[in-house]
Amino acid sequence: MKKRMEDIQNDFIDMMGEATERYGMTRVAGLLEGLLFFSREPLSLDDMAERLEVSKASVSTNIRLLERLKAVRRVFNRGDRKNYYELRGSIWEIETEIVTTIVKDEVEGFAENLERWKGDLAEVDEDDTETKAFLTERFEEIDEYLDAARHIMTLLTRQGKVTPAVIKKVRIT
Repeated sequence: MKKRMEDIQNDFIDMMGEATERYGMTRVAGLLEGLLFFSREPLSLDDMAERLEVSKASVSTNIRLLERLKAVRRVFNRGDRKNYYELRGSIWEIETEIVTTIVKDEVEGFAENLERWKGDLAEVDEDDTETKAFLTERFEEIDEYLDAARHIMTLLTRQGKVTPAVIKKVRIT
């Protein structure tokens, strides 16, 4: 049996929901992103809730998450009191923004904790210098990793736009 275009779109939307779940976000956030990816016009919360067969409250919560991640934007229609939403740009722009936002938050949160742990370690007055040296060495390794992660994020976002052409220029030797 041949698939219809709607079936193909639904498969993609479902896959987006599953993918976002694997990366620690809600399934509904991925479903919304997938739905908006195939929408030619901005959609209201009611439209999205009906199409995805989920509650309007869930759509509202997850659309706010996607707004914070700069994946979607609110669009106003004159004479209509409803808010409408659309994707903010190309899939490259959206996914790069999401990844860099999440990675940046994780890296910076980890870096803050690392600084606290290093400070705590400096104040330890135990005589186990071997363990202290070992922990200091490990913390330096983590510091180096975090610096590299920051550098990679800077490289990806430096040109302001990640495109297939930019990615293809990156050479790994």
